[in-house]
Amino acid sequence: MTRTTAAPTELATRRSGGLRGALARRWPAALGAVAAVSSLVLVAPLPAPAQVSISAWCVLLAAVIYLTWGTARGDLGDRRLLTAQTAAVLAFGAVAMAAVAVDPATARYVLAAGWLAHATWDVAHHRIGRVVPRWYAETCLVADLTLATVLLTIGLG
Repeated sequence: MTRTTAAPTELATRRSGGLRGALARRWPAALGAVAAVSSLVLVAPLPAPAQVSISAWCVLLAAVIYLTWGTARGDLGDRRLLTAQTAAVLAFGAVAMAAVAVDPATARYVLAAGWLAHATWDVAHHRIGRVVPRWYAETCLVADLTLATVLLTIGLG
């Protein structure tokens, strides 16, 4: 009896469910991109100082969401996770304060660093599968990377 084997691309297509399956699994990434672009469109018409202020609050809010969600899920009973989340809120709060303390031209780099740091935080949470759902960590990762990229390439305003 001879066995036939499928080509590697055919196997990959079957495993993934084709294009529809791939898109169905990537909805968090699409949501993150839409959220980032929407927020950029909303703040673009504002003066640079207002953009910095709103963006700084958003960097802090991103960390507070993780702390709040982790508390609601009951994941922060582990003292190490609670300590890490609290330290993150303080660190991202420091980034936010630094961003509003400097001129808008410099603030874009401070904020980009904050978003890149939060993207790293997202990856860590996606890997451990705790504090926030994995889909949320993926959504946030794409949004963070999009925002950081725009800040580094285009800037504010």
